[in-house]
Amino acid sequence: MRIIVFIILMLSILSLAYGDLPTCYYTYDQIIQMLEDHAAQHPDIAKMVQIGVSQQDRIPIYAMRISDNVELDEQEPAVLFIGQVHAEEVLGVQITMSNIGEILSRRMQLPYNQWINQLDMWFIPTLNPEGHNVVTSNMDTSYRKNKRDNNNNGIFDYSIQVGYDIDGVDINRNFSFNWVHGDSLYHPLGFEKYDYYRGPAPMSESEVQALQNLCDQYKFVYSIVWHSARQGTLSEKCYYPFNWKNVRPSPDITLAASIATGVGNTITNEAGSGIYEAHPNLSRKGATHDWMYQQYGAIQVLVECGTSNLQPDSLLMVDTVQRCSNAVRWLLNRSLPTSSAVPSNSLLTGLVTDAATSEPLEAEIIIEERHADWFRPRLSYAANGRYYRPLLTGNYTVRARKRGYFDTVESVMVNNTAWTMKHLQLTPRQAATLGGHVQSGGVDIPALIVIGDTWVDSLHVDGAYLYHAWEGEYPITIHAEGYYPYQGTVTLNAGANRLSVNLSPVNIIFEETWEDGTDRWEKEGPWVVQDVISVSGNAITDSWGGDGFYAINCDVWIQTQEPIIIPDEGNPLLSFDSHLYTEPVYDPVRVQISNDLETWTTLWQDSGRKDWWQRQYVDLSGHSGAQYLRFRLTDDSVDAELTDPGWTIDNIRIISGSAVANDAATSPALPAPVLYPNFPNPFNPNTNISFALAQPDHIRLEIFNIKGQKVATLADEAFPAGSHTMVWNGKDADQNPVSSGVYLYRLSTSVNTVTRKMMLMK
Repeated sequence: MRIIVFIILMLSILSLAYGDLPTCYYTYDQIIQMLEDHAAQHPDIAKMVQIGVSQQDRIPIYAMRISDNVELDEQEPAVLFIGQVHAEEVLGVQITMSNIGEILSRRMQLPYNQWINQLDMWFIPTLNPEGHNVVTSNMDTSYRKNKRDNNNNGIFDYSIQVGYDIDGVDINRNFSFNWVHGDSLYHPLGFEKYDYYRGPAPMSESEVQALQNLCDQYKFVYSIVWHSARQGTLSEKCYYPFNWKNVRPSPDITLAASIATGVGNTITNEAGSGIYEAHPNLSRKGATHDWMYQQYGAIQVLVECGTSNLQPDSLLMVDTVQRCSNAVRWLLNRSLPTSSAVPSNSLLTGLVTDAATSEPLEAEIIIEERHADWFRPRLSYAANGRYYRPLLTGNYTVRARKRGYFDTVESVMVNNTAWTMKHLQLTPRQAATLGGHVQSGGVDIPALIVIGDTWVDSLHVDGAYLYHAWEGEYPITIHAEGYYPYQGTVTLNAGANRLSVNLSPVNIIFEETWEDGTDRWEKEGPWVVQDVISVSGNAITDSWGGDGFYAINCDVWIQTQEPIIIPDEGNPLLSFDSHLYTEPVYDPVRVQISNDLETWTTLWQDSGRKDWWQRQYVDLSGHSGAQYLRFRLTDDSVDAELTDPGWTIDNIRIISGSAVANDAATSPALPAPVLYPNFPNPFNPNTNISFALAQPDHIRLEIFNIKGQKVATLADEAFPAGSHTMVWNGKDADQNPVSSGVYLYRLSTSVNTVTRKMMLMK
């Protein structure tokens, strides 16, 4: 019986593909004309803004901005409404256009004038204009995606059935947060084949990039994105971020639930028998509302408006628009400093300023009780230091931090009926420099210096270096291939500081590069050697060649078959290269050691998304003698969607040696300025050229070919003291690409001239 019901449901979905769109729905041209008319009639409060273009047809994507002083960025709380992401879901376009007209036509009435005066409202009728055109032209009224030419044949390949559209990307699967869980190209499963393709890379689609650029600039506090569901079981619901599989709640889930419930309570369902239900998003698949929360802290509610009848006739369409518009009014009232129309206006806001100058600062705002390591920093506005953080009433600890300043930590009680104001001042740190040499046997050697924790800097040096920072304590690691690494903490006092290190050649006790297979290792799980993800040559991964995910509740490991004799002197150290992507906290990876294969001691542990190569060091002091090594990944999941690509490991070594820091009296003199080796090198087409100045100076940075002919000038101007980086794009002064080969880059200052070589390899 269940199978019959499912087949009937899917046949009803498929039947949508064969009907024409009712003429009551706006075309793109009609939308543009209406927006232009609104902007012309209300130039003081309405502005039509192009935020980007569509992926394939390069159709302009427009938003309507409504606010007093609409030409100015006043850093008022920004609220965003997106009418359409999926092409066939046209009801949201109608709702959004109706909202724009209503607010502008009633601008002198309450609460419309309050919204205009105190908020920064943005309405995007369609984020997918090229898909919208496919539907409104009746080419394919069941079309969902944009029109990316996936097979690069220059033809728009689509099917009038639901699914089976070869071209196009589902914009709501293209966002970077959990993009890996979206469908790959030509995903074969289900009745809606190919409809949920995530795109060739995260944030690859221009529509998604347009939204990102807008959000980067305006830091939206609240948002509604309109959708409609083909499956009636998902219709007439409000989804908020998030509680994946009902076991992974977001830090702000209670707040998000209250916003979604408030939105849903205002919308009567089509049958008139109830209201829209609020539910957490259960899925990890690159969706807009999860991404906006992770990136900006915005509470975005995805509203599935209407029923499975996605494109109803004019009477039902108008009725749906009227009912859903109540949600927009509610959210705008919730965004105000105070309003009797909603049960709460709780929100934390204030200004972040420099304690010495009172100048506004762009700083990261952390609510300690609602923070996660995977958040992108939530920043105050650079122009005036204003920040907004939606919170429920309660006691919180707020931290403001910015590079070059001491953190400020304050306790605050957030009110329920109005915004809570908390201004934050940051005390500046004094400027400091760290200079010295990386040497072996008194000779400068190439090295990578990594310094910092919250803000990490990497210096590719050729012995001498000069680092500009601020007073404070910093972890520092110095890597040099073939030499023992230096690890420590450096305390920078205001002014000049020195640190030179002498690294001994490394003594390799054990080495595994995976070029000769896995004969020396015991394996539990699907570990394979592959060359898709590696530092060079081969590497080993737990996840099916680097393309799959680890299994639910797995406990997979590799361990040495034979014990390794670890010396009790010479500073034994384990080093390995790690490429990691696991669910934060729940799915850790560990390095463990044992002398009997029974009792294992964890020496190192990590988790989360760190899917770039990092050299890791583990101290083996105190573990001398015959020891086994184990690299282990464990999962704590109830669903495959909570697993991730996993762990890839390369270049495992146990080494010994020494790294000695020299005091200032014995450190060699530091040349000024310092011109660093370019990175990457070889390169194609871009490379970074960095230099450091001890004092302000007029510099010239020039590129020459091997014949000594000038190719380009990257800089010819005054620079302040500090570290600077210029990018050469592999082009000459006329912006013509140059050929492969060896090039010279020369830094000329009032003190001296330094020249280095680099290689462009195409």
